[in-house]
Amino acid sequence: MKKFNSLQFFQLIAFLIVTIISINLIIYFPNMPPAIKHLIGKYRVSVIDPEKKPNKRFLEWFNRDPERTIPNMDNIIVSPADGIVEKIFVKGKSKHIVIEMRYTDVHVQRVPVSGTLLKIYGGGREIEPGYNLLDYELDKMLPFQKITVFETEIGEITVRQITSFFAKRIEVFLTENQQYQIGTRLGRVLAGSTVVVELPADVEILVKEKDEVLGGETIIAQY
Repeated sequence: MKKFNSLQFFQLIAFLIVTIISINLIIYFPNMPPAIKHLIGKYRVSVIDPEKKPNKRFLEWFNRDPERTIPNMDNIIVSPADGIVEKIFVKGKSKHIVIEMRYTDVHVQRVPVSGTLLKIYGGGREIEPGYNLLDYELDKMLPFQKITVFETEIGEITVRQITSFFAKRIEVFLTENQQYQIGTRLGRVLAGSTVVVELPADVEILVKEKDEVLGGETIIAQY
């Protein structure tokens, strides 16, 4: 019977350790395996004094919700969010405008056009069959979203609030079967996020990719 030398022994141990860690990562993904979490927590040194509360001024700035001047014009659609127009494309019978919200942007969304709120759904990671995840999620891992659908005078308009699974803090302030005016506060997404507005194909898009927009103020389309 062939004996293991010391190098082979250590290689075997290393292989077993890597295998066990890999299996645990797969089983508990996207969460951290309990054993690793315990180990990290045991030796982690906090750089924040646990006795101190979060900086009040920072929280006030991050959660700011300024008033906006809603354009007093007919047949317009305003941006549902602050940020950068990352992508504009046509899919099926609708035009899609993808707005990437930066960490420094206001994270409150607004109703893009007056209408009746038909339904709110989502709260999970699924996108309807036939949609390319890259159309919406960009570089996000495990997308998490809420979808708000409005019935308007030009047909249905959809607003998607999207973030990653690890943030997944999305709020919608509105209720179904109620009428809302253009510019009304729709909800909030915390941390970095994406907001997508889906419009009827016959509207005229007035913004282009890489434009900066303000929720409730910037006119992004007209009909």
